[in-house]
Amino acid sequence: MIKIIDEKQCCGCGACKEVCPVQCITMKEGSLGHLFPVVNENECISCNKCEKVCPIINPIKNTEVNQSVYASYAKDDTIRKGGSSGGMFGTFASFLLKKQYLVYGASFDEKFNLSCTVAKRELELKPLMKSKYLQSDMSGKYKEIEENLKNGRKILFVSTPCQVVALKNYLGKEYENLITIDFFCHGVPSQKFFDKCLRFDEKLHRIKIFDYQFRTKIRNGSTPHYFTIKYKKGNKIAEKSKLYFDSSFYAAFQKYICLRESCYECIFSTRERASDITIADFHDINKYIKEIDRFAGCSTVIINTLKGERLWKGCNHQLETWEFNLQNLIDDGVVFAGGTQRPKNRDEFIGDYNNLKFDDFAKKWMNSKKYWKHRIYYMLPKSVRNSIKRFLGV
Repeated sequence: MIKIIDEKQCCGCGACKEVCPVQCITMKEGSLGHLFPVVNENECISCNKCEKVCPIINPIKNTEVNQSVYASYAKDDTIRKGGSSGGMFGTFASFLLKKQYLVYGASFDEKFNLSCTVAKRELELKPLMKSKYLQSDMSGKYKEIEENLKNGRKILFVSTPCQVVALKNYLGKEYENLITIDFFCHGVPSQKFFDKCLRFDEKLHRIKIFDYQFRTKIRNGSTPHYFTIKYKKGNKIAEKSKLYFDSSFYAAFQKYICLRESCYECIFSTRERASDITIADFHDINKYIKEIDRFAGCSTVIINTLKGERLWKGCNHQLETWEFNLQNLIDDGVVFAGGTQRPKNRDEFIGDYNNLKFDDFAKKWMNSKKYWKHRIYYMLPKSVRNSIKRFLGV
C-alpha cells in the first residue's frame, strides 16, 4: 500500500491511483498545491498494485545499447520555430503520425489545465508543442494507452522521465509498438500554483488572459525565456511577448523554488534513461559550434535504445546534426548533471505561501520591479552581454 510520509517519496505521476482496482486512492494537495496519493485503508484490498507501478519504488534503468548524443535542429524553419528548442518533438511526432502512430503529449485546455492529450493528425500537434513548466495530469491516460497498445495501435508517448517510468510500470511489459521520449526536466510546479499566479497577473494588469505560451522565440532575443500572452483588456484583444520575470509564475519557476519536493532529489536525472530518446535544449552549443544561432533553437538528442536509434535514422534527413562524445558533455556538465538544487530560502517561500494572502506573497517573491538589473542587462547589445559573461566566467 502506498503511504507517503515524506513529500520526497512521490513524483505525482498518479499511476497508483489509476491502477487501483477498487479506486480507494485519491490525490490530495500537499505543499504548493502538489498532489499526493492518500489511501482509504478501510477499502484497500492489499493487492500492492499501487507500489508495483510507483516509479520511485520501482525505477527502471535502461542499459540496452551504448548511448549516442547529437546537437540538432529541424531543417524546416516552421517546425524549428514551433518548438521551444530545435524542433525535435515536432519532427519526430510528424514523422510518426504519417506512420499511423498516436502521439501523446501535454497540452492546455481552454481553462489552462495541463493534461496528457492525444494527437491523431498533424493539425492536432500544435497544442502539444512548446514547453509547459508544470505537472501534466495523466488521469485516464494510462489505461487508454494500454488499451490502444493491446489493440495493436502504435503510440509515441512524450513526457517527463518519471511519467515515462510510471507508464512502463503500469503496462508491466515492453511493447514494440510503443516509443517513449523524455526530456531534461528541472522539476514541476503544480497546476494550482500556476492558476493562482495567472489570476494574480490578470488582477495586477486588469486583463483576462486566454492564451499563454512559454519559450517564445524573439528575433535577436537576449534570452531563451520569453513568454507570450493573448489577452482581453476592456473591449480590446491584444498580444504581448515579455521577459520571464514579467510573469509571476515564470519568475518563480526560473528560481526553481516552486517545484515538487522530490524534484530536488530526482532519481530520474541520471544517464540510465527508461525512454528510447531523451531531448533537451543545447544552451551551451556556442561553446562547441559558434555559428549556430542558439536562440533560433538547438537541441541535445540522446539516443538510448535500438528503437530510438531506428526513429532517429528515419528522421535524420529532416535534421541538421552534429555528433558529440557523450562522456565529454557529461564531464562538461552539459548533460546528466543531476537533480535541481533546492533553494536555501525554499522553506521560507512555502511558509509565506501558506500564511500570506496570495497577492502579498506574489509581490514579495515574484515582483518584476526587483528584476531591474536583469531588465537592463537584457536590453544591452549582444557584444556587451558577451563581455559581461566572459568577465564573470559564465
